[in-house]
Amino acid sequence: MRSLTRAIASIAGLSFALTACGGQNASLPWSGVAGNGAAPESSVRSASADKPLISIPRLSGALAYTDVGRRPANSPVRVSLTLRYNHQKELDHFVAMLGASHASGKHFLTPKQFDDRYAPTTAQEERIVRALKAAGFAIVQRFPNRTIIDATGRTAVVERFFSTEIHNVHQGKYGERYTNLTAATVPREIASQVRDVSLNNLIVVRTVADQSGARIAPQIQRDGKGNVIIPMGSKIQPGDSNGNLVNGNFGTGSLSPGWIDESTNGNSVQVTTQQAYQSTYSAFMGTLQAPEINGWEALAQLVKVPSNGVLSFWVYQGSNEGQMGYGTRYAWQAGYLLNQSGHILKTFYKTVNNTNGWVNYSVNLSSYAGQLDYIYFGCYGDGYSQTYVYQYLDDVAWAGPTPTPSPSPTPTAKPTASPTPTASPTASPTPTAKPTATPTPSPTASPTSTPGSGCNNSAPDNGPLTNSSGTLATGVAKPFDFPVQHGCNGAGYTAAIAIDDPVNTSYLATYLSAAGVTQTGTVTNEAVDGGGSGDDAETDLDVQTISGLAPGANIIVYDMGSLGDQQIEDTYNKVLTDGKATAVNSSFGGCESSDVPFADSTNSIAEQGAAEGVEFSASSGDSGSNECSGSKGVSAPAGGPYFSSIGGIDFTDTSGGVLTSVTMGSVSGYSGGGGVSTVFALPSYQSGIAGMITSGRNQPDISLPFYPVAVYTGGSWGEYLGTSWSSPASVALILEANELHSTKLGWVDPTIYSLFSQTGYSTYYTPCTSGNNGAYSCNASQYNQAAGIGAPKGWALANAL
Repeated sequence: MRSLTRAIASIAGLSFALTACGGQNASLPWSGVAGNGAAPESSVRSASADKPLISIPRLSGALAYTDVGRRPANSPVRVSLTLRYNHQKELDHFVAMLGASHASGKHFLTPKQFDDRYAPTTAQEERIVRALKAAGFAIVQRFPNRTIIDATGRTAVVERFFSTEIHNVHQGKYGERYTNLTAATVPREIASQVRDVSLNNLIVVRTVADQSGARIAPQIQRDGKGNVIIPMGSKIQPGDSNGNLVNGNFGTGSLSPGWIDESTNGNSVQVTTQQAYQSTYSAFMGTLQAPEINGWEALAQLVKVPSNGVLSFWVYQGSNEGQMGYGTRYAWQAGYLLNQSGHILKTFYKTVNNTNGWVNYSVNLSSYAGQLDYIYFGCYGDGYSQTYVYQYLDDVAWAGPTPTPSPSPTPTAKPTASPTPTASPTASPTPTAKPTATPTPSPTASPTSTPGSGCNNSAPDNGPLTNSSGTLATGVAKPFDFPVQHGCNGAGYTAAIAIDDPVNTSYLATYLSAAGVTQTGTVTNEAVDGGGSGDDAETDLDVQTISGLAPGANIIVYDMGSLGDQQIEDTYNKVLTDGKATAVNSSFGGCESSDVPFADSTNSIAEQGAAEGVEFSASSGDSGSNECSGSKGVSAPAGGPYFSSIGGIDFTDTSGGVLTSVTMGSVSGYSGGGGVSTVFALPSYQSGIAGMITSGRNQPDISLPFYPVAVYTGGSWGEYLGTSWSSPASVALILEANELHSTKLGWVDPTIYSLFSQTGYSTYYTPCTSGNNGAYSCNASQYNQAAGIGAPKGWALANAL
């Protein structure tokens, strides 16, 4: 501790005399800190001091791509360069000492202190910027910590500068992308300053909340201000010369006059006699059974909104998206009022209803009286093989002189029209909630935070343990004894959620109400690299988990739009330069060995976080021991030694929320990720721990519940599974521990392993006693690559950190 104190004093005074600890050659991060013979946490095996990591991404499974030819010379390519830190060995040693310290002995750097000592200098960054500009690149983005430079250039410029070939590729449902498909190099004059390079816009990781494992949320078209635009392929004229609504009951047996088919991807709306509300015909959109439509089936009519402004219509809808827990993430039935540019003026509904009968909507549009706008109805689907969505539309008319609140659907008795064919989806079985939980738990004891601690003695989570879709907040807080049960709700600390899309706070409000939790922290969205859009179940899961377990904490959703390596690295870097969050959640992952520069760059940024007191947590994956698309492998970014890798376990508890068992199971072929890295060597804090495979970094570190979690998303409840749930739960635990100690704890991996080494499973952890994730089995007496060191006993562990 004497060396640590001297090092901190030097940094605080900006003299940085860390050689007082024994000189740079002797002060290696793995020397005498937490084990013998372990490798530095700051680099991958293949890294060298003068050769940047730049490779051809070798993606597989749902992320696999096929080459479609050389990218045109004038097409744009975005590149990203992660720069090397200065005094890397010194930084490794400083962070290792921080990790080995108790909360009271941790003195983190401010972002400015880090930048002044370890970040690339202004001159070093400028040298690279000048080289890029001279070659024909335009600089897109630089950061205050001078860690990443983003630039764009024509394909020919990129190929010449990096001595490679850029090809267009097709990446499954992600569509057309590009990447380098030959080896690349960095020019000698800047190579010594560059650590990692990305020359692609591939999707390199997947979120793991979705049981389907491959469905991709649609990219919604937006204008430059972020407003949603509905694709309008036809420039249509009003139904008649006065803008009156015509053919509202499709009585002509066709869309004409009045209606225009606005379907996409070769789809088309059908006028049918299969169902009709009162007359003979209706308009049909979608499919009655799986597979789902791909794109829109929609119709529109240009009308002049009358002075009474009340639109009445009837819909008959069906879908299995809701029952499978997807909500409106991938498909939906919708009705809108659009202006003539396709912008949404009013949403009548956006649903995945399964009504089996006609429902009436009366929508108040009086505020648009006199305007010439589109009324638009449609179904959207992603072509998924196991789901369907459809709707019939009939009797569209202006209702009368008295406007009514809108929308107000009123179901009616099912008509006597011909029956609708029964859909027969072939989805995987949906897990059911644990039978041991009950929605009426026994009362929880009063808060018991230690006198003089930083906790605000807030009320404990004491809502229902579950609902019909799965576990709610109290169903985790009680069995795993989270600090919120003792008066620590994370107040005063902030979580960053790195994800592709922003959060819908109305869904969060519905979740918290059902969970019986009162939130006092704030939730905000922060766009990175243009930001995301849409209703994302993953975002909802992450936010609802942290808000439910740490309702006093603040949450910033850093939505990046796309889960590419450049976007993720930019997001992590922005979190650090913003300086607001003390814990970062990443509920996504991809095969670590398929994109080594990504694994290295994210780990390097996480080391900066460790120096500044920011904990990075990530999901270990949902494919068990085979995270590389059926082959043995582990997940990135969780495998970075400066990340906490969070695995997934199953559990049982009593009706009062008392934990009774922790096991490892497989749900619909999914289980918590774990194994050993071929990219990162065994880190110092894992050295000497019984059960470790010494050839590389082992995953996971700890585990928390894997399934089933109830999420309110897309306007309905759904059941989800995965380490997408366990990772944000671990972030909530860290925020509460921060509050307990009245300080941020930062990177906790060395501490949690040290405690395990000292006490095993007696005090701080509950072992996983049975089950496996494929190649690895639980072991109640030692570390294992299925569940790590087990599930934390929240309150005991928080006090010991």
